[in-house]
Amino acid sequence: MEIAFDFSEIFPNEPIQQLDRGLLVRCNPRKYWAVQKAIDQLGELSAKAQGLKRVLTSYEKILDHDEEQTLYIMWHKHENKQNTSVVIGLLKVGRKKLYLLDSSQQQFEEKPLCILDFYVHELVQRKGNGHLLYNYMLNCEAMSAGMVAIDRPSDAFLQFLQKFYGLVDPILVWQSTNFVVYPQFFEGKKPVTHVESRVRCNHSEKVDPCLIPPVRSRGKDWNDSAGGIIHGTSELPARREAGPDTPLDRKNKRDFGHQSIW
Repeated sequence: MEIAFDFSEIFPNEPIQQLDRGLLVRCNPRKYWAVQKAIDQLGELSAKAQGLKRVLTSYEKILDHDEEQTLYIMWHKHENKQNTSVVIGLLKVGRKKLYLLDSSQQQFEEKPLCILDFYVHELVQRKGNGHLLYNYMLNCEAMSAGMVAIDRPSDAFLQFLQKFYGLVDPILVWQSTNFVVYPQFFEGKKPVTHVESRVRCNHSEKVDPCLIPPVRSRGKDWNDSAGGIIHGTSELPARREAGPDTPLDRKNKRDFGHQSIW
């Protein structure tokens, strides 16, 4: 994908650029419009290739996201056109708190590095670009391929991981999330005990007493309530006569006009 901008003016003349939120902020679109354009267009192409209804990656989404995300952009200068760059692909990662189950149904609470979006332009696929981009990310993050979680990987992505990293038997059947991990992911990790699980569950169910509405007593207010009328525990209040099209007349129509359908 060609962009009429020479990225070497702002990035080192290297094939892959690591972009965190701070660097993206400095690449203000008013001055470096090509950065936002490259990210947004690759994000749209990625969503289309995966058959998604919404775009996962855009310049604004990375800046506005609550969690820190890192984007890796693969590019090179155009061989024949001056002031033109060719953008090859993107890889977006971030850390998320996940509750995962291994193959023996043990529960783990982890905050791993997650693959959130991965795309190589269709014109340059199957040329080693995806492998180069993925390796670069793993080196920068000091991670092995089996230690990351992947958000909704496609079959092609799973085949990619098996071909280049020898990862087989992805654990996805039991997960309550859309993230997939491999057996290697759980090596050296401690599962959550039943006691810890119950404590977490009880803690999540705690409600601030100040937020609970007071229980109404079954006094006069209760008998006059709409609930008492609907459930037959009280009678309708007496209807006062009023002149036509007066506030009281409109209130009577509102309160008593539906009696005919009961």
